[in-house]
Amino acid sequence: MKIKVSPESLDTLTYDSLAFGFFSDERPPRGYCGLADWRLNGLISNLIAEGMVTGAFMEKVLISSDHRISTPKILLMGLGESTQLTYEKLYTAGCTILQALSEAECTDFAFDIPGSGRCNLEVPKMAVAMVSGVFESENMKQGDAASDMVVLSGRDFFDEVVLGMHEFKVSVGRKTAVDILAETAPVRTT
Repeated sequence: MKIKVSPESLDTLTYDSLAFGFFSDERPPRGYCGLADWRLNGLISNLIAEGMVTGAFMEKVLISSDHRISTPKILLMGLGESTQLTYEKLYTAGCTILQALSEAECTDFAFDIPGSGRCNLEVPKMAVAMVSGVFESENMKQGDAASDMVVLSGRDFFDEVVLGMHEFKVSVGRKTAVDILAETAPVRTT
């Protein structure tokens, strides 16, 4: 299994689908989900405003990018209130994301670690929880899913996400071989 931690922007992603967690108390959405909302001319915000999407924990909504970004499908995964986020919820979200994308016949996907730096959880442990959920999902165990993962992370938390992936590698070291590929984080300009 390969886990690639990537700082790619939405403009360069070429996956079959993307999965972004979002919160019921963040309006507009933030992080990669917020960037996708912006690229989609506020589609996600409009769905929220119309009450069609709430961000409730375990809510899943698959939307089309309508060619506004190169990835055709986006899975929105509700995580509830950001102040109530736990490692267990991130683990569950990881399992659910892989299940939902497998049902939508998406095998090539990337996801972010939602809430990085915006909640009281440690980013490396958040990354471990989310990736562990994907890794331990029934679809992965049954071989119904791709064996490689792409974890998106912006520059602010890139090193912490990479640290989490190395912690994950240590925790599953005897169960499976894991290679961590960390692309170079974008350089900060002042």
